[in-house]
Amino acid sequence: MATAPAASPGTVVSTQPAPDLVAMLGPVAPQATLISYTSTLDNGAPTVTTATVYEPTAPWTGRGPRPTLIVAPGTRGQGDRCAPSRAGLHIASAGHSPSGPFFNAEYEYQTYQLALASGMRVVVPDYIGLGTPGHHSYVNTVEQAHALLDAARAALRFKSLPADSPVGFTGYSQGGGAAASAAEYAAGYAPELNIKGTFAGAPPADLKAVMQAVDGSAISHVLGYALNGFIERDPSIGQAVLPLFNERGRAFLDTAATSCVADSVAQWGLTRTETLTTTGESVSQIMERMPQVSALLERQRLGQHPVTGPIQIANSRADDIIPFAQAKALGGAYCAQGGTVLLTAEPAVEQLTGFGLGHLVPFVGAIPHGIQYMLDRFNDVPAPSNCQ
Repeated sequence: MATAPAASPGTVVSTQPAPDLVAMLGPVAPQATLISYTSTLDNGAPTVTTATVYEPTAPWTGRGPRPTLIVAPGTRGQGDRCAPSRAGLHIASAGHSPSGPFFNAEYEYQTYQLALASGMRVVVPDYIGLGTPGHHSYVNTVEQAHALLDAARAALRFKSLPADSPVGFTGYSQGGGAAASAAEYAAGYAPELNIKGTFAGAPPADLKAVMQAVDGSAISHVLGYALNGFIERDPSIGQAVLPLFNERGRAFLDTAATSCVADSVAQWGLTRTETLTTTGESVSQIMERMPQVSALLERQRLGQHPVTGPIQIANSRADDIIPFAQAKALGGAYCAQGGTVLLTAEPAVEQLTGFGLGHLVPFVGAIPHGIQYMLDRFNDVPAPSNCQ
C-alpha cells in the first residue's frame, strides 16, 4: 500500500476552542483557539506541535490588512504541563503529580492583550515537545525557528488568509532567541511569508556565554532543559556526557524533564553545576571540552544567517541571565550581513545579581517597546537602525 505524503509544514491538523480569561467577557472580547499543526524537527523529520490563536475584536486601524503577530514565549519549563496553552484560562495552573508539585504561570498574558487591543492577531506557539510528545527542545535554534514560522503559516491557513499576509515576530528571553531564529531561518524555510519585522528581547544568542551566566543563578535548572533536549535529538551526546553526572546531577536532569520554571527555581535555584558532576567541572566546561558537543553549541549560535526584515534587539547592560555582550555581538553580525538593526539597552537593575532581577525587570519595559516597534513595522514606518 502506498504511503500518503506527509502534510506540508504549517498544515492545520486540528482546532478547538481554548478557555481564556478575557474571552469569558463574551463576544466583545478576543477569542482564543488552540490549533495543532505540522512542523519539522532539526533532522528534517515531520512532527506536530500546538499554538494558541487569539482573534481580536478591536479594529485594525493601521495600513493594510490586519497583521498577525507571533509571540514567542519566554521560558516556561520542560514538562508538558508547562506549555503556555496548558495554563488554566491562559493565566496559571497548579497542582500535584507523581513527579511532584507544579506551577505553570502564563506571565506574558499582558503582552498578548496589549497587542490584541492594538488590533493585531496574536499567535502563541507552545514550541516543539512542550505539551506534545518528546522532550521540549529548549533553545534549539532550528526547531524554535520552525515552530514559529509554521505557527505563522498555520494561523494564516486557519483564518483562510493569503500566504503573503503581514506577519511579525516578538519575544523576550527564550522567546527573544526564538523570534530572532525565525527571522534568520525564514528565507530558507518559509520564504513565502511576508515578514514585516522582528523584536528580539534579551535573546540567548550564544549558548556558550549564556550557560556560564545561568550557572548558579535562580534559573540554573534550565541547563537541564537544554541538555535533555539535545540528548533526545542526538543520543550520542548523552552517552558522552551522562556518565560524568553524579547521583544529584542525574536527579537534576530527571526533574528538569517534568518541571515548570517556577518549580525549577524552588527546587534547584542557585545550584552550581560543578556540584552535579563526578569531575567537579561545570556543565559548560564539560560541554565545551567535548568536540561533538562544542560543535553543537556553535551550530546553535544565532547570527550565522541574514535576517528577513528589520529587527530590534533589546537587552539590559546589567542583565544577569542573558549577557549584553552576546546580544550586542548578535546585532553586529546582522549589521555586517546587511540587516536593518536597532540595538537598544533596556534600563539596568544591578541589585541581587544572580537572582534574575537584571533580566526580569527590564522585561516589563521591553513589552510595550516591542509592541510599538511591531506596530511601526506593520504601518510601514521606516525602520530605524544604529548599524555602523
